[in-house]
Amino acid sequence: MNEEKEPHDSRESKTRILIVDDHSIVRRGLIQLINQESDLVVCAEAENAEQALEAVTEQQVDLAVVDISLTGTNGIKLTEKIKEQRPHLPVLILTMHDEARYADSAFQAGARGYVTKQEAAETVITAIRLVLSGQQYRSKTRAKKLPGDAGYKTADCRTREYKS
Repeated sequence: MNEEKEPHDSRESKTRILIVDDHSIVRRGLIQLINQESDLVVCAEAENAEQALEAVTEQQVDLAVVDISLTGTNGIKLTEKIKEQRPHLPVLILTMHDEARYADSAFQAGARGYVTKQEAAETVITAIRLVLSGQQYRSKTRAKKLPGDAGYKTADCRTREYKS
C-alpha cells in the first residue's frame, strides 16, 4: 500500500518578505527575483499602505520592502507606521527616487536600507540580505556617511552595524 504524502511546505523555513509597491509589474518582478533565492520567499504583496499594514499584522513577515511613492501616502510615512506596529521588523526602501533627497528621512523613519531601482537585481538581493542580518544598506551609487555616524565602515561604504 503506497500512501502519498503531501509535500512539505518549504516556505516555513524561508525568510518571509512583504513587497509594497503601487505598480503591479514591479511587484511581479520582485516576486520572481526574490522567490528564485532558496532561502527567501515573498509571503505577501501590497499596493498601498492599508494593505501593507494589514499584511504586517496578519502575516509572519520578516522584512518589508517598501517603495516611497504610494497612492494615498508615501513609503516613509508607511515605514513609521510599520515600526509603530512591529518595532523590530526591518524595512528596506526600494525606490526610483534620488537617495540624496529621501534617504535620510527614510533612515530617520526606521528603515534599515535604501536601494534605488536603478541598481542591478543582484544588488537588491544583497541589500535584502544585509538588512536581514542587522546591517544598514545604502545604494553604492549614492553612498555617503550617515548623519552622526562616526562608526561608519570605510571599507564598504554601503553598510554599518545596526543599532536598535
